[in-house]
Amino acid sequence: MNIQMVYARALYNCTLGPAAITLLATVSVQMLGSLPATSLAADRPNVVYIMADDVGWGDLSVHRGGVPTPNIDRLFSQGVELTNFMGWCVCSPTRAMLLTGRHPIRVGTGPEVGGELELEETTIAEGFKANGYRTGVFGKWHNGSDPDTPEFSHAFYDAFQSMPNKKLVGGYGANAHGFDEAWVYYGGGADYFNRRTVQGRGPVSWWHNREFRRNDAGYTDDLVTQYAIDFIRDTKDQPFFCYIPFHIAHAPLQAKDIDLAKIDPDKAAVLPAASEKTTAEEKHIHAAMLRSMDNNVSAILAELDSLGLRENTIVVFTSDNGAMEAGSSLPLRGHKHTIYDGGVRLPTVIHWPRGGLVGGTKWDGLCGALDMFPSLMAMTGSTMPETRPLDGKNIWTALRDNQPSPVEGYYFVWRDEDAIRTRQWKLHRFFNRYELYDVIADETESSNVADAHPDVVATLTAKMDTWADSLGVALSHRPAPKKYHAPAAPAGEVLAVAVTITDQAQPKDRLAINVANWGATQFATDWIEFDIAFSAESPRRHPYFSPLEGNNSKPFGPLFKVGMGVDQLGRDQSSGPGIADRESVWEHRIVGLSSTAPGPLGKHGVVFSGGTKGKFTIYLDNLRIRHADGSTTPLWTNGKDTRAGKFTPNEFFQDLTIRTVQVEEVGH
Repeated sequence: MNIQMVYARALYNCTLGPAAITLLATVSVQMLGSLPATSLAADRPNVVYIMADDVGWGDLSVHRGGVPTPNIDRLFSQGVELTNFMGWCVCSPTRAMLLTGRHPIRVGTGPEVGGELELEETTIAEGFKANGYRTGVFGKWHNGSDPDTPEFSHAFYDAFQSMPNKKLVGGYGANAHGFDEAWVYYGGGADYFNRRTVQGRGPVSWWHNREFRRNDAGYTDDLVTQYAIDFIRDTKDQPFFCYIPFHIAHAPLQAKDIDLAKIDPDKAAVLPAASEKTTAEEKHIHAAMLRSMDNNVSAILAELDSLGLRENTIVVFTSDNGAMEAGSSLPLRGHKHTIYDGGVRLPTVIHWPRGGLVGGTKWDGLCGALDMFPSLMAMTGSTMPETRPLDGKNIWTALRDNQPSPVEGYYFVWRDEDAIRTRQWKLHRFFNRYELYDVIADETESSNVADAHPDVVATLTAKMDTWADSLGVALSHRPAPKKYHAPAAPAGEVLAVAVTITDQAQPKDRLAINVANWGATQFATDWIEFDIAFSAESPRRHPYFSPLEGNNSKPFGPLFKVGMGVDQLGRDQSSGPGIADRESVWEHRIVGLSSTAPGPLGKHGVVFSGGTKGKFTIYLDNLRIRHADGSTTPLWTNGKDTRAGKFTPNEFFQDLTIRTVQVEEVGH
């Protein structure tokens, strides 16, 4: 063993004080940095990548969380903490970032969960496999749907007998993306015990490779841990990449009795939580789940120790997003479903004794899930496979040498905003305002300094626009780029939707009526465009078009809420804007659809609001989805496309008519 390895091993095993440990860590890292890449690659490191689910910054006791997590804390005390490690604010995008090294919107997922990872994307598992590694995934996949095998198809249609129109759209499965061994489930929020269904509906989702395992019993994360340990044990004689995306602490809140008994419910009741509505019982269960995860992390690390693999295994512990309602991201602002740092800055540590990543030290370079693919390839001396253009950067040299990160920024899109995070700044952009935070001086994002730093706002806004243009993202809260602007071109039949608004209807009263359907998937790069006109009457707020949210048991409401439906002229659709050019009868509009992508956007309709009594008509034509490649999908072109929604007259809205008229009749 050479002197560099002696230093690293001594640091791992030493009982020196903090000052000596820091000095020794510095020496070992500097000496390792002088080695050629082939020296470090001579004995190929294993990789164990553990990703918790919905575990926030303040959920761990190493960050002063109220639930003891001693085993995870010990890992932080042994390794190097990445204090500015970024993911996304929900599950699927962060996982896609790790797997591909590409921005999630670029690979068809995000801002929300969902999306089937394309086979054309090269994954980190495929990269390791090409370099002689055995690869395994154990836990929650959430980058695609259950495979359409005969056994699963039967279970699917049996579970949805009451919904005969519901069709199974099968996914590729984890094995198709480079994993030799997979024990996984494919959805989100599945029951933790032997009914791994979502909210008790649908079929069980639990698989060993492509074998559907509907009858397996056991607590999900205990099964995940056992199968991961089996994989490590079976693969100990060759290098391996073991990806362990735990289910904990995602909803539903379900813990084992043994863990509940170890948590004092009175102490758990006073724990901080992301939601003030969290009950004492929910806090108790959540704390017990964290305890279970901590024990499972310990079991995995113990197996590495018992096999003599720990010294040359790169162990990563991280999360996929900030804390859920019962958890804590404190002291950071926000939580899951926000892109403040509490939603996207993740508790993360890397431990690798042979590589010098030891000593309980910290590295504050900006990095995240995007950067793990190229970085782990470099750390293991592996050849980077051919991929589509990466957004992630190789941070290994900077991490090894404690130097500034090569990562300049992380760009997020979420519902009614987008944001960019650099080492020092975080800029949030909404429909009608900016928020700027100096995250070095103000990590809690408490003091908005946008007015004091207009130059920083301008610089970061330009960077955000570059990101948005590169991704082709159709921002819901920003005007469409000028290349999408077009004149109205109605012709032939146009759709006319009319209703009488009574004097009882107030501005808060609203009618949303379905007029067109679409059965395909909508992505964050899709726009919706249409030609629109109105009857001569002028209500305080014009009727407006919107995709609709809801289902058979819930009234439809508009997707275009305040700040989430901005047309190319910068007007919020929910305000009911009229025609901008008063000399024109018709106007063409285009609005970004990023706010709820990816997913089905099945219903489309018009929205009437109270406040002015009378009979009002809205006219529509050329209603279509415009895709990133320039192609369009028609939603309504003539009368045959009309899908009249159900309507029951009430004291606010009466006399609904949905019909077609000739375009010449509009405006006369």
